[in-house]
Amino acid sequence: MAGPGPKLRAAAAAPAPCIPDDALVEMFGLLPANSLHRFKCVSKAWCGLVTDPLHRQRFAQTLAGFLCRVDGDGGTESSRLTRPNATVPERKETTRRFVNVSGMAEPHPDASLSFLPPPDVEGLRDVILDARDGLVLLARARGHEPPDLHPPACYLVCNPATARWAWVPGSGWVPSASQRTALTYLLFDAAAEEEEEASPPHRFHFHLLQFRLDDMDSVRAVHTYASADGAWADRAGAWVHGGWRDWARGMALIQPGTGAAVARGALHLVVDTDGTSGPNNLVAVDAEGATRRAIPLPRRDVAEKDWHSVFVGRSRGRLHYVMCVRPPHGRLSEEEPLRLLVWVLQDYDAGEWVLKHTVGFPELFGRIACQFRVEYSVVAVHPDGNWVFFVRHWDRKLVAYDMDRREVRVVADLGPGGDVGDELPTPYVPLYSASAGLTNASVGFRVE
Repeated sequence: MAGPGPKLRAAAAAPAPCIPDDALVEMFGLLPANSLHRFKCVSKAWCGLVTDPLHRQRFAQTLAGFLCRVDGDGGTESSRLTRPNATVPERKETTRRFVNVSGMAEPHPDASLSFLPPPDVEGLRDVILDARDGLVLLARARGHEPPDLHPPACYLVCNPATARWAWVPGSGWVPSASQRTALTYLLFDAAAEEEEEASPPHRFHFHLLQFRLDDMDSVRAVHTYASADGAWADRAGAWVHGGWRDWARGMALIQPGTGAAVARGALHLVVDTDGTSGPNNLVAVDAEGATRRAIPLPRRDVAEKDWHSVFVGRSRGRLHYVMCVRPPHGRLSEEEPLRLLVWVLQDYDAGEWVLKHTVGFPELFGRIACQFRVEYSVVAVHPDGNWVFFVRHWDRKLVAYDMDRREVRVVADLGPGGDVGDELPTPYVPLYSASAGLTNASVGFRVE
């Protein structure tokens, strides 16, 4: 094949026109995170503009890594998807480290969250409950009490990128037969906040939603917290009239370990609404505790109880749902193992699910079957790529599955721990914008 002609060679050799930095910054601000990440590789100058602290708050961000708990001396080995790179605090007590999966340039976030105010009562520890678009929700629990079974002393919401935080008082929940446990979620959508017309000082407020469950794990009460108001509210009216009571004799079981996702200003949860045939709805709950809608989840042609929900998340602006299915006859073998199915909600308004990917457990785990939450958990779907992140509990590995290449890569060794209910690796997406809801206010920290 003939090479390029003289004119083409001359054009290739000619210097590229110089684009002013201001114009590049404006252009970068219009790009999605995955495109912006590729543009960093064009030149050192472009990389410098993208990572410059003066500009980066204007740019879209994506998954940078995970905040991982470290127990004692364990969990010191780590790796990135491309090469090892994770920071480990020097302290020997239980703390956290940042596992870098994106090539994020230093400085890395303070994964130990040392900027949080220390409790003024001994025996309290901070447990991560949820994270959303750069904000992290923690419960300040007493001793080794699980914060879903025992009322925390308070809650904290923080931004590791800016070292800003907010104190949230306890919700007033007292465990009883009708309210045995409490599940608390963070409702925050940075992209939606960016589109709001409010001035920066009034943007980036957050909400908390707390669902209180009875002895049958059915939702019996909903309470909410708004950072703009600084107070908890009992949403009994919204709960009764917002759809929960109408679902098959009032049963509404939030499936444990299946995550949550925010879309269109509402928190989406996997909910079993009849208590007999398995989870069958993705329920959207708004900041006032009212049910906006219930989206039927996809079902396969399998017998009852031969499938279960695994995870719900958001990727590339669409909700994703991960489920596990058994073979039609129910008998497992090398030829007929358990499989994971990944669905995408292609049309939100119509509730149309499209099957995106199918993978067998031997490809994922080297086994024909694994028990959900005991042997494996899903901790994230990549917000801008076709990756699913798991924890393998039997060897304490954080692994990533590439759906495009059908490859499994070990991301990090998590070290000791791993009991059911322990804090799992928390996905972290940087948020460099200032938040009106994070005031660094410490009033009320004293525990009586």
